[in-house]
Amino acid sequence: MITKVIMPKLGETMEEGAIGKWLKKEGDKVEKGEVVFECATDKANFEVEAPKSGVLRKALYPEGAMVKVIEPVAYIADSMEEPLPVEQKKEAAPVKAAERTESAAPVIKTAEVSGGRIFASPIVKKLAADKGIDLSLVKGTGPGGRIVEKDIRDYISAPASIAGAALPPGVKAIPLSNMRKIIAQRLQKSMQEAPHFYVQMDADMTAVAKLRAAYNEKAKKTGGVSISVNDLVIYAVARALKKFELLNSHFVNNEIRQFSDINVGVAVALEAGLVVPVLKKADTLSLVEIAKVSKELAVKAKENKLTPEDMAGGTFTISNMGMLEVDMFTAIINPPQVCILAVGTLKTNPVFSNGNFVPGQLMKLVLSSDHRAVDGMHAAKFLYSVREILEKEKCGL
Repeated sequence: MITKVIMPKLGETMEEGAIGKWLKKEGDKVEKGEVVFECATDKANFEVEAPKSGVLRKALYPEGAMVKVIEPVAYIADSMEEPLPVEQKKEAAPVKAAERTESAAPVIKTAEVSGGRIFASPIVKKLAADKGIDLSLVKGTGPGGRIVEKDIRDYISAPASIAGAALPPGVKAIPLSNMRKIIAQRLQKSMQEAPHFYVQMDADMTAVAKLRAAYNEKAKKTGGVSISVNDLVIYAVARALKKFELLNSHFVNNEIRQFSDINVGVAVALEAGLVVPVLKKADTLSLVEIAKVSKELAVKAKENKLTPEDMAGGTFTISNMGMLEVDMFTAIINPPQVCILAVGTLKTNPVFSNGNFVPGQLMKLVLSSDHRAVDGMHAAKFLYSVREILEKEKCGL
């Protein structure tokens, strides 16, 4: 019996994933629940397990290949002699007998250049990706202009004057990781499709910063959980979204989908890229509970242990670069969400209080909004509410 191993849909917005690494090769025995391959998305890398025990009969894609969600990426069978399903033939472009090579791999269309198509086998495609080579710059010497392994080797060993992609001295090409490629695609799409506009306000954090410092000092002595500035922002955003529900939405297929649950994603920067773990129903959490959950998620992110559930369901995102001493920045909306809040560092500035200018700590907040769903008035009122919760309500401290 043949069983499909599919590219999982790990979130509402996931459309495709990359084959990061095969943990099993064709002919290997696999047990149900064993990891077959690693899937790379714009959020993180995940392990995909075997749905049944058997033999990995066929891997349909090489490492690095992009695959649509729910599409089969491999087949598990009872034996290597079991015939593959007819749909397997649809996975590859047809290969004429005269074009067959020693690899017997299906031809995969990799790019279009000057009106023509570049053809290369999965083995060649992976070799080019490993070496950081753009296949559109390699001349194919195989039948019909197909790029073969020798062409890649020749290209690598060619002198700078011959190689079409030769770089000037002191310049190196850094291939994008699968995760970085997907991040690039999604954010480029966001900027192209969502008409961004920006609203900025300064929050006077002087009072709440003093309360936070006193609270953390006490927590240090008693073994309690400390509160970060980011925790304060999450608390304020979650409460403000209860008042301004329109911003707690997705824009999908020319309609606004407004959510009752407030699930706040918090961007965490890793070496491999940006991940956004989500605090579910953040408006129901106390400040201390927010601190606990956010710290747990941050640790899991840094240890690469986030699960699909940890990053699913986000309805609003916060990106905080204050710890990097960034005064102010604008963030790109995480589609299909309609807003993202960029948070800067706390900075000492003169504040007018009781008729005098006194030293105070200000923090810049910049809200990016999708104008298809949100108008300036909604954005301004929401941001004003966030500021009020920080300044006057002091987040319950």
